[in-house]
Amino acid sequence: MTEKPPGSYPRADGRPILLVHTPERGRRLLERLRGLRPLFICTVAHTETAEIDGLSGAGATAELRRLTAAADVEALFHGRPLCMAGVPSNPGGAPGPVIITLAGLRLTGVEVVAIDAGLRVKPDAPTTVVADRWGASIVTGQAVPHAAELFARGLELGPSFAARAEYLMLAESVPGGTTTALSLLCGLGIDAWGKVSSSMPQNAHPLKGAVVRAALAAAALDPGHPSRSALDVAAAVGDPMQPFVAGLTLGALPTTPVLLAGGSQMAAVLALIVALARERNQPLDLDRIGIATTSWVARDPTADLAGLVAQIADVPVFASDLDFAASRHMPLRRYEDFLVKEGVGAGAAAVVAALHADADHARLLSAVERVYEEIYGLDVTAS
Repeated sequence: MTEKPPGSYPRADGRPILLVHTPERGRRLLERLRGLRPLFICTVAHTETAEIDGLSGAGATAELRRLTAAADVEALFHGRPLCMAGVPSNPGGAPGPVIITLAGLRLTGVEVVAIDAGLRVKPDAPTTVVADRWGASIVTGQAVPHAAELFARGLELGPSFAARAEYLMLAESVPGGTTTALSLLCGLGIDAWGKVSSSMPQNAHPLKGAVVRAALAAAALDPGHPSRSALDVAAAVGDPMQPFVAGLTLGALPTTPVLLAGGSQMAAVLALIVALARERNQPLDLDRIGIATTSWVARDPTADLAGLVAQIADVPVFASDLDFAASRHMPLRRYEDFLVKEGVGAGAAAVVAALHADADHARLLSAVERVYEEIYGLDVTAS
């Protein structure tokens, strides 16, 4: 593991943006994006992998995890979920990351699009539906049999979304997604054991590893010697978001830069993109793509995002240097205990707010607290 001590990553031009991987290429990409108009696209999906007890903290119970993606979409469009009180919360009490996303997007006025790639519970909000079924558990070895269709749909939509903006921010909300990320990464031949992050501080690596090994065995995949096509691997042990976002990226990149908005899950998507581009003999301009996440993921002592990406491609990884240590709200301060960490493009939304709205740490924190107070009906003096 290549964990760095807190504060050791360089900053981008004094902004609260950390350069986690390939800093020089990262500086060039940030300079390229400065002043451009982004479009925020959040792809949501359900995977029955999230039903396995102990894998995910993206919702306090299995029943609530089924609502998480729908609630996140509703929050993006209505300022709060309609299908539940408050936002999806970690069992440890920290509110879900959509509050950070909302704050960052409000500071920059970025347009939002939601893609339903297979939800169990539908949101009361506008979505583009690209699949009518959700993902099965990876332990079946047949998690996303329609992966090729999802990829083709993403590839088709990529140019049209690219035409609507000067770059794309591609986010996700998929409870259980770090486990499906681990299985996809391993299935593609990446050494990801013990390196993916988690919405829980202790990170259930033993359970995740056992589940993924069972999934790879069910699919007859040897992680040390990948022999199947990338889409076959995604179909066997992935989740619906992964092939769709990979297609969306490959469809948009010829004309438009793409910021993959997330941590471990977007590292898995990047691995899929690179593998598919190689199989399709499609040129991949690494100067037009990056990953943006939070400092909680970048500094996660139980994971290694930079090490994962280093095995995949020489693309930059950014992290918002937002922290909640000084927040007046105790549930927000729980983020500093490595609860939640990332989701719904939270890190990218904060990075873009720093890039386009000159939002410093204090302004970002204030914006997040304001969203939190609005959703929970709190007075500004609450503690």
